[in-house]
Amino acid sequence: MNRHSSSRISLASALLALAALATAPSAQAFGVGDLLGAAKPAATTGALDPDGFLKAAANAEKLMGNSLTLLVRSLASKEAAASYESAMKAALSQTDAKEAQSQVNAAQASAAAALNEQIKGSQLKAAASTMSSEQRTQLGAAAFNFSLAMLQDKALIDQSKGLVSGMSTNPTLLGKLGSIKDAASSLSTQVEVGAKIAGLMPDIFGTVGVKAPASKDDKPKAMEDAFAAFASPNK
Repeated sequence: MNRHSSSRISLASALLALAALATAPSAQAFGVGDLLGAAKPAATTGALDPDGFLKAAANAEKLMGNSLTLLVRSLASKEAAASYESAMKAALSQTDAKEAQSQVNAAQASAAAALNEQIKGSQLKAAASTMSSEQRTQLGAAAFNFSLAMLQDKALIDQSKGLVSGMSTNPTLLGKLGSIKDAASSLSTQVEVGAKIAGLMPDIFGTVGVKAPASKDDKPKAMEDAFAAFASPNK
């Protein structure tokens, strides 16, 4: 086995381990468990920073959403891509934040399932062979950033356990506890969506010649802001 094949297998194993959260019976607090083992509170060191956590969670969700959108545009059928974009526009036009998020989750889950069903081995190579150089670059960036977001999600979900534990005994931070739990739950949903296409990433990397992220701290690759197309003109 050559080094390239080994790295692709390692990435696949890591992403599938992250994706296992979606069906793991040990998923507990906030609907999540330890992504790579039994559920347990993470140790908390240093000062508690709920605002920093919420910002990082929002960034990871945006990175995942944008990456998924570009993957759908690049690889899904025209019908599936059009259905996804229509559903996303409808979701983000909602005035109720919880309803909007619920519809976004449903649209992303449906698109990821369709993508996983439509793209298999030779189909991926065939699709990539018709792409321009820029389109292949965008596909590689989307796959890289998708994998990076999964790694960030894992770290943030682990962090949330220790954060909630520490905030529960700190009266000055209790007012933000609900937001932390909501963010952790949202990250869990994001991982469930990501689980549907995590297994495609190694093949995409191999097809477009992009290396996987080495850690959650890697810098995201530049890519189109696909979410901008969903913005309501009235906002």
